[in-house]
Amino acid sequence: MKLPGYTMALLLLWANGAAAAVWTMDKTASRLEFVSSYQGQPAPGVFRDFATRLQFDPAQPARGTLEVDVTVTSVDMGSEDLHEGMRAPEWFDFARFPRAEFRSQQIHQVAPQRYEARGTLTIKGVQQQVTVPFAWSATGQTAVMAGELTLDRTRFGIGSGEWATPDPIGLDVKVKFKVTLRRGS
Repeated sequence: MKLPGYTMALLLLWANGAAAAVWTMDKTASRLEFVSSYQGQPAPGVFRDFATRLQFDPAQPARGTLEVDVTVTSVDMGSEDLHEGMRAPEWFDFARFPRAEFRSQQIHQVAPQRYEARGTLTIKGVQQQVTVPFAWSATGQTAVMAGELTLDRTRFGIGSGEWATPDPIGLDVKVKFKVTLRRGS
């Protein structure tokens, strides 16, 4: 018996399980922050423009994907002087690398409502494998994913040359995020 194409597609979906839900970011309720250090003191900042795309079912996390795009030029540390410095080639090199991205095809559960997305983080054209831990809480059609990780800025060529040492600007940067998402149709 020959099945029509759409029937075969439905059977394949059924055999492989349903696709993960598509979640879209609520920009006004989401934050991407970081904390570096200057002379041992916290130096916080935020990226004002970023987008998160998530396909995720907490019951089947391995079928999920996570994509994050950051407009690096939207960085804000509350100082125009710092913003000017960050545009330089030694730091973020805004002219050549105005965007950063994270791509993950591997999400797995590590504890109840806690997950890790393993993937590639690209900053200034440098790709590094990273693991992004996150907590997941959902109510109805809304969910929040929140987490933090620490990155060594020099692995991405941020703060090169005379700035590649931990004094006066620390090497570790803590990245924190809280993303509110809505289930797509």
